[in-house]
Amino acid sequence: MAPGMTRQFLAFAAVLAVSVGGVAGGGTARAQDVAFDCAAAASPVASPATPVVAAAGPVAFPEEGGELTVFAAASLTDAFEEIGATLEGEHPGLEVTYNFAGSQALVTQLAEGAEADVFASANRAQMEVAIANGSVRAEPATFVRNRLAIVVPMGNPAGVETPADLGEEGLRLVLAQAEVPVGRYAREAICAMAGDAATYGAGFAEAVAGNVVSAEEDVREVLTKVQLGEADAGIVYVSDAASAADEVELVAIPDAVNVVAAYPIAPTAEGDAALAAAFIGYLLGAEGQATLAEYGFEPVG
Repeated sequence: MAPGMTRQFLAFAAVLAVSVGGVAGGGTARAQDVAFDCAAAASPVASPATPVVAAAGPVAFPEEGGELTVFAAASLTDAFEEIGATLEGEHPGLEVTYNFAGSQALVTQLAEGAEADVFASANRAQMEVAIANGSVRAEPATFVRNRLAIVVPMGNPAGVETPADLGEEGLRLVLAQAEVPVGRYAREAICAMAGDAATYGAGFAEAVAGNVVSAEEDVREVLTKVQLGEADAGIVYVSDAASAADEVELVAIPDAVNVVAAYPIAPTAEGDAALAAAFIGYLLGAEGQATLAEYGFEPVG
């Protein structure tokens, strides 16, 4: 992101955080009178790069199995649950337990002493926090990528046909909180759209900001709001939209203003190193990548 756009985005995030007072402590908050500015010209945005660590080969799980605990971003729920069931079926004695939540919440839990073997984040920023506070033990690897999409309730009652419609007066838009990876990505994408006045119109960022009615703790809460018809539109990952294909409709976000989110994964500092290495190796391998692709993620290979 260009320096000017970064400054404008941070100002937007700060204003939004104030306007929804109390969201950092949990729960849904209503956003009112949000105002922000974005750079006059936006360029395509992307998640900061994390090295892709190529697997030297399959990493065997311990013969005796064990209890593997994985803290993972909420957007990974469906894919990881299938992967866990597959691994348990292939490795008698292995028990996989997940804790799914917003990446920022998982980092807080780890810092407070929660026990886990692996941390899978939806962005590099939260992984860097985990590294800084000593929660992870090794350089993280990018194991999958994702993009943003707009979801609307079945039947699309508000008539959202393109991202430009997010600025229509009276539209009820729901985002994740600014510190949640998908919430930050959504704000970056909106700022990129605002830089293309020919397509999105003058004052687009301000119009969209005025339509934000709530800020959620993770991407699945955004999706649920839309599924229940409590919002006219929400911005989630493509993978989440795919998981609810029978309950929501998808409105694509063009690549020029979309975000490529790189998901890093790393073993925790106090976890079982052997189990962590085997799980991460599986995700980076052909079988793990194929399963992730089935759920709408983009493989790293």
